[in-house]
Amino acid sequence: MLRTLLFVATLASLLACTPRATIPDADRARVDRELSGAQRYLRVAAYVAPFWGDRSKLLLTDQPPAELDYIETAGGVPIAPPAPEKVLPPGTAVRVRDIEFPTGWLIARRVVMTPRYNPWVFVEGPESRPLVVVLSQTTATYDDVRAELGQILTPDDPSSLYRALPQEQRDAVLRKDVVEGMSTRAVEMAWGLPERKRIDRPAGTEEWSWFEGKRKAFFQDERLVRWEK
Repeated sequence: MLRTLLFVATLASLLACTPRATIPDADRARVDRELSGAQRYLRVAAYVAPFWGDRSKLLLTDQPPAELDYIETAGGVPIAPPAPEKVLPPGTAVRVRDIEFPTGWLIARRVVMTPRYNPWVFVEGPESRPLVVVLSQTTATYDDVRAELGQILTPDDPSSLYRALPQEQRDAVLRKDVVEGMSTRAVEMAWGLPERKRIDRPAGTEEWSWFEGKRKAFFQDERLVRWEK
């Protein structure tokens, strides 16, 4: 009887862990068919950081750790991952190994202090431990997966574009930083794709913003003239 009650309690807790979005079977099969095992390259410079409480994995992200809100305290305060160990340059070759979509049972198996309720994309790269790209909890279709993953990975190798940058700009990209005079593509390599763009074509100006406007870049004729962070 006690064993039955424990099983029921465990099952109830797992059902309570249902993720916010469930990808349809057809989309899941398409993800496996078209993305699993695919050769890709880093589109932008990316941080490699400890995967919160799971030391068997590493986080791969183009966002500064302080901007990540995948895990929160009971009071709703985001818990950032530990400090990054390194930055990988654009053009780093990787391979998509697997995409995991959270289910009740899978969530229960994951380490508690990790983004357990999010889809995880496992990537093989230059590190000995597997790299994980964390997708948003609202990822619910093949197109969602491809679009989110495309923020950081690309089938086209951008190494030649990166190597063609002036040394000062290459150094800035590897610091995940920007310097005056960078092109829009160079800023993208350093800070990732922006959340929003405001373009005034007659004036030749652009304003890019990241992380709810807390980082901004201002361009004149496609060259960086000012930034805020």
